Amino acid sequence: MIKIVPLKALQPDKDLFELMISDQVNGKVHKNEQLSFEDLINLFGCALDDRPAIYIYEFGSGSGIMRGIWAAIDLAQTAESAIKKHEETVSSKVESLRVERKSKAIQKSPILLVYKKDKILDKLIDFVVRSRKPLENEWSQMDHFLYQVLEEDLIEKFAKEFMKVDAVYLADGHHRLEAAYSLQKSKHQQISSLLVSADVISIGAFHRLVCGVTISYPLLMEKLKVYYNISKIPNNKAYKPDRKNRLGLCFKGEWYQLDLNSASATLSALPDTVLLQNYILSAVLGIHKPKEDERLTCFPDCKWTQFLTELEHNETSIGFSLFPMTADAFIKVAEKGEFLPPKSTWIAPKIPHGLMASNSEAILVKGEQVRIN
Repeated sequence: MIKIVPLKALQPDKDLFELMISDQVNGKVHKNEQLSFEDLINLFGCALDDRPAIYIYEFGSGSGIMRGIWAAIDLAQTAESAIKKHEETVSSKVESLRVERKSKAIQKSPILLVYKKDKILDKLIDFVVRSRKPLENEWSQMDHFLYQVLEEDLIEKFAKEFMKVDAVYLADGHHRLEAAYSLQKSKHQQISSLLVSADVISIGAFHRLVCGVTISYPLLMEKLKVYYNISKIPNNKAYKPDRKNRLGLCFKGEWYQLDLNSASATLSALPDTVLLQNYILSAVLGIHKPKEDERLTCFPDCKWTQFLTELEHNETSIGFSLFPMTADAFIKVAEKGEFLPPKSTWIAPKIPHGLMASNSEAILVKGEQVRIN
């Protein structure tokens, strides 16, 4: 049972939008010594819609149109077990976010939740998109659109359908969600969430780059042959795997294809990121704590060119390319209560920083709508 409620949205004006875009293009973020996100909102006069609503988010990409439902999850009425997780959290990061959440009402962006395909929700989303125009928004020029739902009866239809949903699967926001649940005992918590159907999400691979590890070619091949058949890539072309149980390896500038061998067939059901972490990164290269080990860097598939550049610039580095996990496999891992290594999935849609800012205190515990001055 997932309890969703409307929330209050903050929209950046043109000046703040241009500042955000400039920072994102140049790879900048606002550090503590600079203006905070909240300072920027006050400085540039973001509009706060004082009417609680839910929104349909739409993003147009080369691969098609993605849509999701933006609302708040009421954590008091949603069991923690109903939100299935797939990644372990770092306690220090949770504590930092808990302190930040406790002192600030503004949520910068939503967590990403995946639900199994639901025909009624599909029809409701389609009705919203067909029955109104998207909000005027600076992000529209980059194909990010928001459709506002203010009608109480329509909001109730969305809410009732999610009450029938047994579980959703957390794709992004593990630390933020844990921080919110940790505050639930002392203060009612709602967390801004983008809920997306499993048939809509796009999952990309995260490739691995290992630096600072010294191992000879004969020893590496000997260790890998225990689990994989190894073959060289023709013309030494940079290689992306085309199926599960297959990895790409770049060692000393040479590319290889690794295929799980018949002797390791019992491991074939495991996600490739788990196989790579447990049987190569940890067992062979000594990367036992991937979240903490500075020798390991992960590159999403959208940064494939950067990954190759880093490999070329450091002859001692070792690269591993992976095939992306399917949505069904992602859900199965979460349902089993298993954890994937960090950076196992690059899941889209990715919400631009600042598009989905919201006020977490828009609705009281009883569900009464209130004005925030």
